[in-house]
Amino acid sequence: MSWYLYYKYIRYRKINFFITSALFSIFGLIKKLLISHFIFLIFTLYCSLFTVVHAATVDETVERMQKKYDEIQDIQGKFSQTSYIKDLDRVERYEGEFFIKRPSSMRWLYSKPRDEEVIIREGDIWIYKKSEKQVLKSTYTKDAYSQIPIALLNSIGNLKADFDIKMIKEDSLELKPRRQMGFIKKILLEVNNSNDFPIKAFSMFDTYGNKVDVAVKNVESNSGLKDSFFIFKPPPGVEVFDLNQ
Repeated sequence: MSWYLYYKYIRYRKINFFITSALFSIFGLIKKLLISHFIFLIFTLYCSLFTVVHAATVDETVERMQKKYDEIQDIQGKFSQTSYIKDLDRVERYEGEFFIKRPSSMRWLYSKPRDEEVIIREGDIWIYKKSEKQVLKSTYTKDAYSQIPIALLNSIGNLKADFDIKMIKEDSLELKPRRQMGFIKKILLEVNNSNDFPIKAFSMFDTYGNKVDVAVKNVESNSGLKDSFFIFKPPPGVEVFDLNQ
């Protein structure tokens, strides 16, 4: 082979090598772009599907609670309440019994050391402080939730009208008031799927940084509570303060 032909052969091999390398680089880049685009599409599709399922889960959970609540005429059980008061950096714990009869009759019996009764009936609320021999009477509204958190248990049949709801984990809902509701900032609700009553516990946060945790147990439904049980008559010697006047 002449030097001229050998030179052209070597030059041809170099050009062919560079072209082949360039093509492999281009194909590699295209492959990476396609894989990245595919992964992005899969991720976008997953997020979209997750959002749809997420929203459906919230609706299904609330509807399931509503269905259980619609079957209840009255309920009674025990509760425990833990209150964190931010300004005082203090924790208070209470226990007691609660009684609810739809549509709007409620009664709570706090055990010592609080030793109080709270009765709600026909738009009136009575707070009987036994140790002080005093009764406070006022008009009951949903603004009272922040002062009497357990009253929320009688309003779970209309959550969508009162709150914006999202699911933060399975069987746990976050409720934010659609309109001002006392000092309530948000409520975390733990859903109960094991028995007839749809709520296991809830935590209430207010705008001042306070927190109230309420848990219920030994709940019985439709035991036939009488209307007379929710009529409060102040005992003799007890001073009544009517805050509506």
